[in-house]
Amino acid sequence: MTSFKVKSIVAVAALAAAASASAGEILIVSGLSGSSEISTTTEVLDNLKSLHTAVGNNVTVSDLLPADLSGFKQVWDIRFDQALNAAAQSEYTSFLQAGGGLFLMGENAGFMSRNDSILSLISSLGGGTIGFTTCDSYQVVNAPFNGPNAVSAVGFLAPGCFDSNGTGQWISSTPSGGNILGSGIAFGVGSLSGAMTGALTSILDVNFMQGVFDQPASQNLTKNLIGFVGGQVDPVNPVPEPGTLMLAGLAAVGALASRRKAA
Repeated sequence: MTSFKVKSIVAVAALAAAASASAGEILIVSGLSGSSEISTTTEVLDNLKSLHTAVGNNVTVSDLLPADLSGFKQVWDIRFDQALNAAAQSEYTSFLQAGGGLFLMGENAGFMSRNDSILSLISSLGGGTIGFTTCDSYQVVNAPFNGPNAVSAVGFLAPGCFDSNGTGQWISSTPSGGNILGSGIAFGVGSLSGAMTGALTSILDVNFMQGVFDQPASQNLTKNLIGFVGGQVDPVNPVPEPGTLMLAGLAAVGALASRRKAA
């Protein structure tokens, strides 16, 4: 076998191993059939699915929350206009306690049943007593959510806001008098006393994820959120060590040689 062929086989095996290692199992709960804004939900769904796929994640889309989440490492619930009932909150609690990553989309004051259910879940998990309020649409994006895709600020279209970040951290925030308010909060691993191995993020604005408004800031924020959640709960995502790739390549060479001998 020539050196060129060996190198080619090693390279192909390395790429296959890297792709396999970087894949995370992602569930997007769309609520499309019950959405009050079909076009908005469709645009968010298509954009989010595309961004997850671009970084090597395996994406499953479900209209409703399935009864079994055990096959997924992350759930992105974009049902901004549909409240989380008691059963959904219980299922998400178990998911987070098992080390899952959860993103919950909220909205402005026109969708308070959804917002209240998100606040209820956060409180039940030990994230603190957090209320809903209004604040400026233009907000600073805080570290680590301002990278690696550069975004220093984002202009939400018509957001709601949290009046505190509880035991979490601000994704985006704006000063209001002597207080800090914001539309996005994140609870990394270890931040929720009721789910210490899980990670929960939430933003009270659906439009930023459409891939339409305030570009490229909103799109970069979405990309950084994907990276944050994955880094918190799915740290096996990195590309394998060079030695691992070499072993994969050598295994492929051995398999080909065996097939040739058998022939």
